[in-house]
Amino acid sequence: MTVTNKKRGRPRGFDKTQAQEIALKLFWEDGYEATGLSKLTKAIGVGAPSLYAAFGSKAQLFEKAVNLYQAQCTPFFQDAFSASNLPDFICLLFDSAVKSYTQKNSGRGCLILDGTRNASDPEALEITQKIRENFHRQLVDKLTQLGAKEPEKMADVCQTTMTGLSGAARHGLSRDKMHDVAQILAHSIHGNPNQ
Repeated sequence: MTVTNKKRGRPRGFDKTQAQEIALKLFWEDGYEATGLSKLTKAIGVGAPSLYAAFGSKAQLFEKAVNLYQAQCTPFFQDAFSASNLPDFICLLFDSAVKSYTQKNSGRGCLILDGTRNASDPEALEITQKIRENFHRQLVDKLTQLGAKEPEKMADVCQTTMTGLSGAARHGLSRDKMHDVAQILAHSIHGNPNQ
């Protein structure tokens, strides 16, 4: 008779940081809704109980992935938020978005703007909504600082434009074409006397 002592829970070597990086890649490439639990567990190499024990829920794992995403993408926007005039800020903002949305060896588009586009999970939707609202406040503050006449409206225009650029990136528009489009939009926005 052979006695086998099977241990339950996470297998030896389960790396939560690596799991979050794998989840980020999947969520970024396919979006929250299309990234099912079976896809996550297979890619990470654990069973569903282990994944839940480590992260609590799919949405909580998504939140960890989003935090990693923000850490990776925030540096792209530092030059824009250091701009000292409105035209430079708008041009750099959209240029930064294009670079961020078309990184090599990553997903395409913006995980925050596009990752939950078709999601029905209220917890996941709340995660990205809070980040979008926070970014909108940052835009309003910067636009106010730079003397924009209607910073709230201009922030809406900027964020909507970035959402469009994200969608274009996800559909495979090349970085060069996106850059050209982004600069045309930037010049039309900051060149508008009503803004």
